[in-house]
Order: sequence, then structure tokens, then C-alpha cells
Amino acid sequence: MQTTLYMLAEQSAGQMMSYVLQTKEGNLIVIDGGHKAEADDLINTLIRLGGPHPVVDLWLLTHPHSDHVDALMEIFSRPDNPLQVKKIYSHFLSYEYYKANDYSDCEDSETTRLFMDFQEKHPDICYSLEEGQVLTAGSARISVLYVPEERFPMNVINNSSVVFRLDAEGQRILFLGDLGEEVGDYVLSYVPNEELRADFVQMAHHGQSGVKKDFYEAVAPKACLWNTPQWLWENNIGGKGYNSGPWRTIEVRKWMEELQIPHHFATRDGAKTFPLPYPL
Repeated sequence: MQTTLYMLAEQSAGQMMSYVLQTKEGNLIVIDGGHKAEADDLINTLIRLGGPHPVVDLWLLTHPHSDHVDALMEIFSRPDNPLQVKKIYSHFLSYEYYKANDYSDCEDSETTRLFMDFQEKHPDICYSLEEGQVLTAGSARISVLYVPEERFPMNVINNSSVVFRLDAEGQRILFLGDLGEEVGDYVLSYVPNEELRADFVQMAHHGQSGVKKDFYEAVAPKACLWNTPQWLWENNIGGKGYNSGPWRTIEVRKWMEELQIPHHFATRDGAKTFPLPYPL
């Protein structure tokens, strides 16, 4: 068995983020998971890798947006859930903080409330991520570089993304969730560049916006992972045409050209498989 990273593709029109890593020892790690619409695809992937009743050693959640955590809660709501999940890690801020600081009429904070209900029902498997923590599953190592604080009330839920680095088979993969500019600047100011450097970087906020160009410059990746459907890749809103929407994907793509990052893998082209170490 070879350690392999799987980047799953969207199963609906919306953007989402879902990864599975299987170590050479057979351990399974899930990162986020996507919307409810991605639940079946995620289950099928895990069964394909781990048998009819797969065991997930670690399930990591970056932040409480529905396109990142709803698949997990959907799977656990099913009486025929085939998964055995040993540990779920997150570091969400309070519902009250999100509710007070999100934009008017936004319902994103409701995902936090629902997940907190989930935690109360599953206290035996839900754990908190902490800065400086190191998690291991088989030969894979996860280093937690940043956990959110209640001090960045702008773009509040995206900016409460955890930042962690996954090291496996001599390669590094940096996960940013939906991290925004403000916290991206903060992380860049105090996390040593050496800790941020990675072979792969998961593009912040689906590559549509997020951290600034200098953050990616510090990471110096060889490959970018874009959890980005076609409409978002082209910034095409409602079929009005290339770069007609409000998103910054085209600008971020230009940054990557300027930084001369050679490899780009996007879910607009379907799911991706990366046997590690991957030739870059």
C-alpha cells in the first residue's frame, strides 16, 4: 500500500472541500468532507479504501461552514452509517461570536450551533485542535500551526479557519481552509516561513479570495490544490461570462503565474489522486 492523498470533487453545483489521506499502513484521515450532497461520495471513497466498515483514525475540520462540515453531520445522522470514526478534531469559535459579527441575515452561524449539538451527542470522539499540537496516524504527521481566536471579527467564519500542515512520505501539504486576508497576514507575521513552506498548498477559500499573494510566496509551493468548480474557476456568475462575477479567482490565478508555481490541480476537472511522494 502506498500513502495516497485523494482530493474529492463536488457532487453538486456549489463549491466545497473534501480530502482523504490513506497512509501506507492503511490509516484513514478525512479533512472537512463537503456539503450533505458529498456524503455518499465520501462514504463510497472510504469503503473503497477501507472495506465495508472503514475506520477513520482522524477527521479534521477547518471551520464551520456548511460546505466543509455538513457531510460529516449527514453521515452520522444515518442509522446505517458504515463508518467507525475514532477522533474528530476542530476548533470552532462560539455561536454567539459568529452571530454577532457575521453580516446581517447571514445564517452561517447556524452550522456552528448544529455542530455544537453534534459534539454534545458525541463527546467520546470530539476533540479540540490546539496550536502547536502534533497528531499522527501511521506515518502521517499533522502539525497545527494556527487556531482561531475571537479577535478578528471581519470575514468572521472564514477567518476562523485552522491552519495545519500534513507531512507524509517526505512531502508537505499545507491546509488553509477558507482563511482570509486579515488572519493570513497575522499568521504570516509570527509563524516561521519554514513551518509554512510546503510542496502542496490548498488554496485558501477555494482560490476565489483569501490570503494575499505574499502568503503564497512564503509557502513557496510546487503545486496548488484548487477546490474550485468550473464556474468559480472562470468567475462566471449566472452564465454571464468569463470574469463577470465578484470573485477574485482570476486575480489569484495570475498571482500563481507570477510566482511561477508549475503544478495546478483543480476539482473543476474532477477528483484527483496523489500517490506520495508525488513527482513535482
